[in-house]
Amino acid sequence: MVVKLLNSEATATKYVFNRKAGRSIIERRPVFSPDGEYIILIVENLARVYNIQTGDCIRTLETEGPINGLVAVQFPDDEDYNLYGCSDTGLITTWTWEQGAVLREVQLQIPSPMRVCTFNLVDSNECFIISFDGTHKVHLATYSIKNGSLLYDYTNTNINYFEIMCVAIGWCQGDRFAAITNGTRTLYVQNLYQPHLKTQINNLNGFRVLSVAAHHNENMVAITDTLGRVIIIRGNLYDNRNIGREVLHWHALPTLASCFSTQGNYLITGGVEKVLVKWTLGNLANRANEKSFIPRLPGIIRYITANNSHIAITLSNNSVVIASAPMRVVTTILECGGLSPVCRALGVSLIYHRPLSALLMPGRTGHLQLYSTTTDKVLYNIDITGMNSLSSERQNLIPLEVEVTCAAISADGTWLVTSEYRNDGINYPEEQLKFFIAQANNTSPFNLNTCVNLSHGGCRVVSLALNNKGEFCVSSGTDQKFRIWKREQHRKKVVWYCLTACYYSSGIAHFLGNPVLNKFKTGENLHPNEVKDYPYMKNVGKDDVIKEIFNIHKNVGPAFADNGVVERSIGKGSDEFSMGGVAISQDGSLIAAWFGCKLTLWDSHLCNLRTTLSHPALQPKGVHVQFGNNDAAHYIVCTTNSCVAVWSLLSLTIKWMVQIETTCLVADPYSNKMAMVTTNNDVYVFSPHNSTPLIIQKGLSNPASGIFKYCAFGTSTGDDVRLYLMRNDSEIYSLEPEQSEAGRLEVISQRNLPASKFSALMAEQSLYDVTSSTNNATQELNKAALGNTAISQFLSAAPHMVPPVSLLCPLFLQHISGYKEIEQSDEEETIMEIDQNSSDDDELQVKSTHTPKPAQLWAPSYEQVKEKRLSRMLREPLLDLHMTSSLFSV
Repeated sequence: MVVKLLNSEATATKYVFNRKAGRSIIERRPVFSPDGEYIILIVENLARVYNIQTGDCIRTLETEGPINGLVAVQFPDDEDYNLYGCSDTGLITTWTWEQGAVLREVQLQIPSPMRVCTFNLVDSNECFIISFDGTHKVHLATYSIKNGSLLYDYTNTNINYFEIMCVAIGWCQGDRFAAITNGTRTLYVQNLYQPHLKTQINNLNGFRVLSVAAHHNENMVAITDTLGRVIIIRGNLYDNRNIGREVLHWHALPTLASCFSTQGNYLITGGVEKVLVKWTLGNLANRANEKSFIPRLPGIIRYITANNSHIAITLSNNSVVIASAPMRVVTTILECGGLSPVCRALGVSLIYHRPLSALLMPGRTGHLQLYSTTTDKVLYNIDITGMNSLSSERQNLIPLEVEVTCAAISADGTWLVTSEYRNDGINYPEEQLKFFIAQANNTSPFNLNTCVNLSHGGCRVVSLALNNKGEFCVSSGTDQKFRIWKREQHRKKVVWYCLTACYYSSGIAHFLGNPVLNKFKTGENLHPNEVKDYPYMKNVGKDDVIKEIFNIHKNVGPAFADNGVVERSIGKGSDEFSMGGVAISQDGSLIAAWFGCKLTLWDSHLCNLRTTLSHPALQPKGVHVQFGNNDAAHYIVCTTNSCVAVWSLLSLTIKWMVQIETTCLVADPYSNKMAMVTTNNDVYVFSPHNSTPLIIQKGLSNPASGIFKYCAFGTSTGDDVRLYLMRNDSEIYSLEPEQSEAGRLEVISQRNLPASKFSALMAEQSLYDVTSSTNNATQELNKAALGNTAISQFLSAAPHMVPPVSLLCPLFLQHISGYKEIEQSDEEETIMEIDQNSSDDDELQVKSTHTPKPAQLWAPSYEQVKEKRLSRMLREPLLDLHMTSSLFSV
């Protein structure tokens, strides 16, 4: 049982800035535990241990010293009770697997400018390290795990670094070797015990090698290339003349990951097709080259790890799928993030869903994620578009798909509105507006109610707004119009329809300036048997699309910007009358909409223009607009790229203005507070009444690592503020009040509990009633102590012995508030002095006049109940004569 302490003194609230979710769990290869029940994932500078069956994180392994990030963790083959991990600076940390405690830390003797790129255990005493210093050259060496000394240095092996490095440790002729691929057409094989013994195996067709896997027992390696082929190489790997090649070809696109099973009878591969393939190797003669599949995975496969019973697949949507050996999905470990580059460029609003205490944020292609702020888990992946992902092609490895561009939710959480958009510059743009209603269903929290195709004529929706009750919606698009959507009952069904379209200018400039809305063409026709080589398949270019695929979960790369994919998806309009943000007032009577640098106010009922607000400082274009709430409902706050202005709707004048570069503006629907975020990652919480901010948090993170583009108000108590912020790489942070001494929960100790349940109900005296008569300072009882005592007495009783709540409420509230009962006595009150020499066995009746008499929780009075029943029997007859006559027709 817990009791929240009361604080009568008003103190300034301190706020803390924490990172909630959104960390990448797909940067490194996962590792299974020796017992096969857990999987270890590297998350930046720590390792998380997840249960395979439930997908819950059960513990976290951290290093004692501060590090930037872990490169890899691994269990050695000759022991299964210690876990080894290496940081990017060469710090080897050994954890005990049973307790998760740090056993020791050893610093490898790596040159100072070098950074560790890969880490592979040879055994429990040695490790193979590849490090680089920022240039294209890398350094290969073997180090001792016990003292960090250098054992072997492979200086004669010259390998260039192209951000794609894969290493596999295997056996060949009784010695350990390292097979290395760097994204070129060459496979490097290096004997770890004889540095002079090495070889280079070139891919015969000249295609780039992307991954390598080594057999656990035999002289065998498997490589994958950009053509989609899987090549198994057997024999003496140190001699090109004594090797045999076997080609397995099912994949048609670059294959990024490969892994042998524990026994080596199967090979598992995957890549851009989002399909996991399990090959049966030729040593099983009756099942040679047999394949099994797990299709339609939600992301590109980056890493594969297997043990005796399970397979772990790391996907580009920031998730890890656990499958059984018979290729059946068991569970999915999902973290926030996994956005496509186009979705990250388009941007979706961060919305707080109050009924579920969750954040509605962008997810993978065509989806929204519902992230719980209380459990720190992704509750739902909501499929908004309801479309299958487009198949990749060799000429287009990352096709442009339909993305969710905007989302809005009503204040009560009953209605959700989303917009979708796709414009590849070839076909006619795809654009839809969808209305979802909340439902109590375990499969999805929202159900599709109305779908409007081409709601803005094929132009992208840039802003959405819903009123508090979800009665009508406003959407603005790049067609220089905003449309009003209204909800109504139609034939026992609730539907949404377009009430009207409003525009400030002619509204046709976008159609005249963008020819794709008037004419469109089909794509390039390819012959079925035509084989065409693309630059990424054989050469490492400056803007390599393979690198972009490996880093697809990060920021937008140059490959997308150069192709104009993001520019076509976002679309550009005229700054003179291009639409910006829209907002609805708290009472729903006004609509505010940006048309270029002019802020317009419209009547939501008559749908006509009421007034136009303009100022020279608001040029060239408005971005955000929000109405105030509660006592600030007569103010409207708007932002541009360089300033923030507050208008008074009563006088139609600017109340105050601040020159500041903002990225987000949001209003709390349940208070008069607003929050804005700047390009320097500064957060300001203010009220439109005054330009002095209520809360100022500057420099929350380095802008070079990411800018906070979205924020949302969470549920808070009193005047406290709880903000959730999302960086452009979908990382979630929170700004919340610090857990102070007055606000934390206190555990009731056992020593405060009464001696028995009977004494809690019927006792009239307790030990804490005995106070000293000489010390006046101790005679005043603390209200918090009285409250704790009352609650402890109430909670200690059995449920069947507790009286009705109606009888307990007055006494309970009096006890908590410290009410003192003054007893009037005719006799003179005397203070009883306690003899210090008396023993504990003496029965003393102590009565204090300086403390209130404890209220009796419940005392049964059967005499009063008996009197009431007798009076009722005497007052009312036993039989109603009129009723009996009507019943028996008398």
